[in-house]
Amino acid sequence: MQPINNLHIGLYLSNTSNKKHIIGEIMNNCFLSEYVDLSQLQGALYSSITIERLVEEELRHDHFVVQTDENVSLQSMSSGQQKKALLSYLIARQPQYMVLDDVYSNIDHETQLSITKRLNDLSQTTLLIQLFFRKRDLLPSIDTVYSVDENNQITDTFDAAAFRSKENALKKQTHHFSLPEYFSANHDVVDPLIQLNSVSVHYKSKNVLDNVSWEIRKGEFWQLTGPNGSGKSTLITMISGDNPKAYGQNMILFGRKKGSGETIWDIKRQIGYFTPSMTNQFTRDDSVENMIISGLMDSIGLYIIPTDLQKDMANVWVERLGPSFRNKSFQSLSIGQQRMVMVARAMVKHPPLLILDEPTIELDDENSRLFVEMINSIASEKKITIIYVSHRDEEGLKPERIFELVPAEKGYTGIIK
Repeated sequence: MQPINNLHIGLYLSNTSNKKHIIGEIMNNCFLSEYVDLSQLQGALYSSITIERLVEEELRHDHFVVQTDENVSLQSMSSGQQKKALLSYLIARQPQYMVLDDVYSNIDHETQLSITKRLNDLSQTTLLIQLFFRKRDLLPSIDTVYSVDENNQITDTFDAAAFRSKENALKKQTHHFSLPEYFSANHDVVDPLIQLNSVSVHYKSKNVLDNVSWEIRKGEFWQLTGPNGSGKSTLITMISGDNPKAYGQNMILFGRKKGSGETIWDIKRQIGYFTPSMTNQFTRDDSVENMIISGLMDSIGLYIIPTDLQKDMANVWVERLGPSFRNKSFQSLSIGQQRMVMVARAMVKHPPLLILDEPTIELDDENSRLFVEMINSIASEKKITIIYVSHRDEEGLKPERIFELVPAEKGYTGIIK
C-alpha cells in the first residue's frame, strides 16, 4: 500500500485498536515508518496521557510545569483549560511533528474552535498526526487518512477529502435493550428525587455556581451541558455526595434535606454512576457476570463468593446486553462493549438515578450509536431518572430536557431548555 502523500496524517481507529500501543509505536518511528520517516524529527504528544504525566510532575516537584497566564496548576483546571494550556506548552517547544490524540474529548464548542484554529496554524510548520475515532472529528488540515483495524494494521488509505465525503460503513445491527422484568425500585423513591434551591459555590476567590435551582423528577431524562469550567462536575459531585461544598446548601436529595444526618452511603445507594475513567480502575480479568455483580457492592472487582440470587440478577443483565457478552471476560470486550457492561453494573442495584458523565468519549461511530440506543431504551421505560453530562451533541440521543449552565454575575447559573 503506497501513501498518497507524506503530509498531515489521520489514523481512523476502532474501539478494538490498541491506541496506547499505536501512540508508542509512532513516537518510536515504527508504526508509520512505511509512510513517513520520523527518526530524525523531534516529536510531541498532545494527549491526556501527557496531561496525566505533567500533573504527576507537578505533585512530585511541587511546582507548575506548565506556565499559564492565570498561574494555576494543571490539576486545578477544567479539561478544556488543560488542553489549551498543554497545546501552548507543546507549541512553545517547537516540535517538528505532533501526535494528536482524540483532540475534541471533554471540551466545549468554543474551545474546539480555538484548538482547531491553532492546530490549523501549526500545520503550516509542523507535521500533524491525528488519531481519531469519530469521522466528524477529522481536522481540516489532515491530508491523508489511514484506517486501522483491531490488529493495529492499516487496512485502507484515503485522500482526506474522499474520506470526508465517504458514507459511514456502519453495521446495520441494532440493539433492542429493555430493563429486566423484575426491575423495580427497591428504594423508597420520592418525587422529586433532587431539589437544588439557589445553590451557589465558590472556591477561594473563584466563583463557580451562582444561584442554581434545579428540580429533577422520577423518570426524567436530562442532559447537563455548559462550557468548560462552568461547574458541571461541581454540580454532579454535590448531587452524588462527593463534594463537601454541598453542606450548608438548600438541597433535598432523595427526600432528605442535605445535612440532616444522612451518610454518603445513604446517597450513593440511590445512584448509579458511570464515567469512562472508571473503566481504567478494573484491571482484573473478571467475567462480565462478576463485573455486574460488583455493582451491588460498589467494589472495584468482586472479592466475595456471590450468592445464587446475585448470579441470577447478573445473568438477566447479560441476557439483556446480548449474546456477544455471554461467557466473556471483561478485558476481552471492545471499549464500547465495556461501557455497556459498566452501565449494567451501575443499574444492577436498581438506582432511582443514573448519572452518565461523558460516556461516549473514545467510542467509535458504531459503538457510540449502540450506546446511545441503549440509553434511549432505558430512558423510554420511565423507571429511572437519567442525567447525561456531555459537551458533544450525540446523534440520535433523545433527552427530554436540557439543563444548561450559562454565565451569570458570579459564576454560572442554570437555565432549562
